[in-house]
Amino acid sequence: MLEFRKAVLDDVSRVYALKQKMLGYKYPGFSWSESYPTEEVFRNDILRGEMYVLESGTGDLLGAVSVNEIHDDHYNCVLWEGQTPVFYIHRLFVDPCRRGEHLGEEILRNVIERMRANGYRTARLDTFSENRSAQKLYHRMGFNLRGVIPLTGKIGLFYAYELCLQNYLGI
Repeated sequence: MLEFRKAVLDDVSRVYALKQKMLGYKYPGFSWSESYPTEEVFRNDILRGEMYVLESGTGDLLGAVSVNEIHDDHYNCVLWEGQTPVFYIHRLFVDPCRRGEHLGEEILRNVIERMRANGYRTARLDTFSENRSAQKLYHRMGFNLRGVIPLTGKIGLFYAYELCLQNYLGI
């Protein structure tokens, strides 16, 4: 049994440890580093009530995601189709030892259902242009590619995706 819940401050060290674990399992398109995201970034996500975690039935941390209404300025250059209100998905990641178990789908399903229940009509996110596994996940979940953008303070290009929630049927 999996549990998807809002993160609490006691989760900061476990979330950061999972991010650090990911650094040892780099895959093509992986763009995080020792310097991003930091423990402070995760703490701030939790303090603002924006982070959710996925745990196993035994309490093991399987993944995390942050959700809010904040986006990079370069998002303003994309021709979006969805309606407001819009939420943005940030820093979605899962335990690298559990890849292939569709935990990213589980996290996204839960986020989408919670946000739809709160009146949101559109979800948006970005991923590094070389991160093929994330791109496959977003396509499988029904997200549509809307543009290619740079992101402030990051190297390379990022794919901007959108999901209109009225069209989302779940997987």
